Amino acid sequence: MTWTPAKSADNLRFVTNPKCCVLFALGREARPFLRKYPVQKNLAAPIRAFLCGKEGRSILVLETGVGRQRMEQALTWLLDQPSLPKLIISAGFSGALRAGLNIADIIIATDVSDENGGSWSVPWPGEIAGQNSQRGKILTVSGTVAHPGEKLALGQKHDAIAVDMETAVVARTCADKGIPFGCIRAISDDVHTPLSADVDYVIVNGRVSARRLLWRLLRRPRFVAELWRLAKHTRLAADRLAVALDQLISVAADL
Repeated sequence: MTWTPAKSADNLRFVTNPKCCVLFALGREARPFLRKYPVQKNLAAPIRAFLCGKEGRSILVLETGVGRQRMEQALTWLLDQPSLPKLIISAGFSGALRAGLNIADIIIATDVSDENGGSWSVPWPGEIAGQNSQRGKILTVSGTVAHPGEKLALGQKHDAIAVDMETAVVARTCADKGIPFGCIRAISDDVHTPLSADVDYVIVNGRVSARRLLWRLLRRPRFVAELWRLAKHTRLAADRLAVALDQLISVAADL
């Protein structure tokens, strides 16, 4: 479905305030950050869009859904607004592509690449002090990387430390439009932990399908153990991501 922008008062009003837009694929990734930056206004958009704020600082937060198509839809809406944020940040979960990265470790991207050989540098946040994080390349792929051997092979091939499904879209768009861009990710699965095909099955159009989830649990009750593990890991990752992102935004002089 094609998004037709609504030139509403809400959408025209918010663009003059937030200097930063943070893009999350999932509500689960965004939830702890929204506790730090409470929602002030829900915006009319084809995705979930919020104007959030804390201590006089306004942040636009978008929950885009998983994958390239959903991210492109969100960016189309964002770029159609009368003015643009000074900074766009891709934030969320990421899978480790090398040993030594643990659950909830924070990754700050220095570069982003995709499976087709595209590569983009990440200019923000530059040099930082006092942050408990690792810096390196993020690889964006089109589907879940499930097997430990596949994770290690991708990391070696692309010289990347972590993988996601959206950031290259953001990096390319920001480079084309001349918008400063940053990427911060939290590890939600390490390189040695396999992901079953059930995880991909329950995601439809970037969202978890309740019907498919129930069907899979009925057919394979053991899937509940994997869901419990993922819930535990993603909760910890989201909490640490919110802390790190808040710290980075707080020390940015122009935000």
